[in-house]
Parts: sequence; C-alpha cells; structure tokens
Amino acid sequence: MNRRERTALLFFLLLLVFVNLIFRAFQKKAETVHYDNHEIQRSFGFVDSLNQSQKIYVHQQASDVPKSNAPKIPFININSADSIALRKLPGIGVKYSSRMVRYRNMLGGFHTKEQLLEVYGIDSVLFDRILPYLLIGQQDLRKININTCTEKNLKAHPYISNPVAKLVVKYREHHGFYQSLDELKSLPLIDEQLFRKIVVYLEID
Repeated sequence: MNRRERTALLFFLLLLVFVNLIFRAFQKKAETVHYDNHEIQRSFGFVDSLNQSQKIYVHQQASDVPKSNAPKIPFININSADSIALRKLPGIGVKYSSRMVRYRNMLGGFHTKEQLLEVYGIDSVLFDRILPYLLIGQQDLRKININTCTEKNLKAHPYISNPVAKLVVKYREHHGFYQSLDELKSLPLIDEQLFRKIVVYLEID
C-alpha cells in the first residue's frame, strides 16, 4: 500500500469517526423531549388529580385525630371560685382574676353574669370569650339588712352612693323599721332602675 492509499484510508477513518459523533449528538438531542405547561397538564393531569386527592385524604385524616393535648376549660362558678380557679378561664390572668374576686366581694356576689362587664378591664370581647364557661350561684349572694345596717355598711356597696346610704338610714330613724323593700322606692334618690339593681342585695329580716 503506497503513501497515497494510506492517506486516503486515514481520511476515510476520520470521516467515519466524525459521522459517528454527529449521529450520537443528534440521537441524544432527540431523546431530550420538552413539554410546555399545557402539554404536561393535558398529558399528565391525572397525576396532579391523584396527588390532590391524596393531600385531601391526608388532611381529612389529620382533622379526624382528636386534639388530646388541647387544655380542657372547666365550668367556673364565679360566686365561689377563688382567683386561682378563675385563671383557668381563657384570657383571665392574675390581674383580671384578682379584680373579679375583689369586685365580687364588694358586691356581695354576682347576681348576673353580665356584671363581670363592670369589672375594670373586662370588655365585651373578653366577656363573650369566657361566657360559655361561666356558672352562677344565686344562693351565694351576701345581703345587707336595711333595718340594722349602718350608713357605712350601705355606702360600701358599689351600687349605693353616699347620699343614698345616708337617706336610707335617716328614713329608718324617722319612720321606724322598713316593713317592705318597696318602701325604698318612695325615697327621692332611688328610681326604678336603681331599685332593681340594689334590691337583690338587700333584706329586712
């Protein structure tokens, strides 16, 4: 084989290698397929649906699991509970529980649950939050005997002002013992609204 034939053979081998490289490059490119978002959604939409169904199922299972770690809020009798028991109510801490007990003692007990709104700092939002857990015992009310009490005893009550307390005692001193609580309505400083507020905390026995 002469030199010219060897050169031709070498050129032919190089050409085969070059053609082979080009063929492999095109083959690899053909195997790489690109889809746009719409094609993926049309072709593989069932996969998304399956994944979504699985997510819903897992979420439902998680929702069905009872939250055993959530603290249970007991019912609280606001006329007998101490400040520590009152702190179990949502949103009631040391400050509010102390105020509730102090105001309850001044009143002689809560006649209605709504009287908690008279405690400094307890607004309608907080009241509505604790209302489902409140109990009230009417038998726990402490009453003032208007036939034996002093002016000081009366004016210590949040609903009774100094002038009203003085008038109640003076009326008794001039007319004798009260025979009925309704007699208080005859006093000029006690209207129907005030009478209804205070009558539950008064007695004549």
